[in-house]
Amino acid sequence: MSALRARLTVIVLAVCLLFTGQALTTPQRAAAADPGYLMVHFTGDSATGQMLYLAHSTDGLHWNDLNGGAPVLNSLIGTKGVRDPALVRSPDGTKYWIIATDLCIRCGSTYTDGSPSFVVWESTDLVTWSKPWLLGAAGLIPGGKNAWAPEAIWNPETNDYVLYWATNATVNGVFKYRIYYARTKDFRTITTPQIWIDPPGSTAVVDTQMTEVPAGGPYRYVRVSGDGQNNVEGSNSILGTWTNLGNLSSIGVTGNVVEGPVWMKFRDRDEWALYIDYNSPSGVREYRPILTTNPFSVSSYRLQDASSYDMGGTPKRHGAIMTLTAAEESRVLARWPNTPAQRLQSYNYPDRYIRHYAYLLRLDPITTATGRGDATFRVTS
Repeated sequence: MSALRARLTVIVLAVCLLFTGQALTTPQRAAAADPGYLMVHFTGDSATGQMLYLAHSTDGLHWNDLNGGAPVLNSLIGTKGVRDPALVRSPDGTKYWIIATDLCIRCGSTYTDGSPSFVVWESTDLVTWSKPWLLGAAGLIPGGKNAWAPEAIWNPETNDYVLYWATNATVNGVFKYRIYYARTKDFRTITTPQIWIDPPGSTAVVDTQMTEVPAGGPYRYVRVSGDGQNNVEGSNSILGTWTNLGNLSSIGVTGNVVEGPVWMKFRDRDEWALYIDYNSPSGVREYRPILTTNPFSVSSYRLQDASSYDMGGTPKRHGAIMTLTAAEESRVLARWPNTPAQRLQSYNYPDRYIRHYAYLLRLDPITTATGRGDATFRVTS
């Protein structure tokens, strides 16, 4: 009996150690499963700016440009320019899509005469992308003109994706931008577009972005729309009723100061970042984060100052952010390694940094140079 008791004791101890080990390592495995973040974006209105760029972050606030700061995708179809990309992962993680506005400013298109289509790429690994194709959108809307700022989210209620975007069209005698939606399974064909967001009167709306929030709050989804006041809304159904929760004016964000909102959930804590394409008083336009521990409480939103984040060397304009699994991050960084940008500090005037302005190099005070994309440089071979 003593031998049997000893064996049972060993087995019990082993089982206890097994479960203890699992309890201790589960958070570590969870963190390891989503070790970083990937941003896809464009940089501006230049010919090379209207291509797609990638950036990587390990904390969601400090970003490094991938591919040496050079574009990773460009379009040779449609207007031959792309902006406002959305990055979508299938629920099972076997497919990815990038859907972007087909618009090339200063190369044949204007903000009032754009394309009715989107440019779409597909991938099975995030690094090898198909040839792009055009997805018609505004052309399916009576009198529809431009198709701008596409976004998409998986809808478990209908078992397909809800694709939504801004189109300018005349409805009931009023010509303006509204948010439309359609459903799709493959981003090659879509259902007949329907109006999703239509503010009263002549008020237009563009640049809507939504995210799903884990259970426990009053709503399942939260969205922000650029209608002049950047309204925040909550809902328990993507295509159901939405409740207005306030707007960003409480933190000084109003009018056309911002566009292109994108939500990002931090992988290691119950906190969200709402990145906004911010037009600063100094004339610099790129992403700036707003942090909150409760997306449904606008009073909790905190606009971050330049000391708390770093957007890297290239300007980050309207794009998308995806949390990466370990396998995804490994593939992306192997294909397009991190290349940190550096600022050049004056030796004998340490409070000043080099930046470029109108194709000229300037030596500017740190208050002017810090946080600017044109004050960062990269050594290349």
